[in-house]
Amino acid sequence: MTTYRGFNTIGRDFGAVSISDVELVKRDLLNHFSIRKGEKLQNPNYGSSIHDLIMEPLTEEVKSLITDEINSVINSDPRVVAQGIIIDEFANGVQAQVNLLYRLTDQSETMLFTFNKQDGTVS
Repeated sequence: MTTYRGFNTIGRDFGAVSISDVELVKRDLLNHFSIRKGEKLQNPNYGSSIHDLIMEPLTEEVKSLITDEINSVINSDPRVVAQGIIIDEFANGVQAQVNLLYRLTDQSETMLFTFNKQDGTVS
């Protein structure tokens, strides 16, 4: 039985755009990370400032700031809990390996978020 329902047009061909449950939560998290703080109309606190942080050298202080930002985004979504975060560099930016617990299903999964310096995308 589906609990959460939504839609997504990113990466979809013509056809059904509805998604639900775990896939919806994943898409919502990616959307939250993709929006810079201050860009959303009437909600300037929504979004993430990670885009500004990935331009800095990846020191322990920057890793801590990125971890705090990831926790902030995940804690804003009552459907998931972050159980562990590992920050690392890759050729074009920063990647975060996040162990998520989906509260509704008690399912655990590791997601890899990549924050690309060159084009500003999150995947």
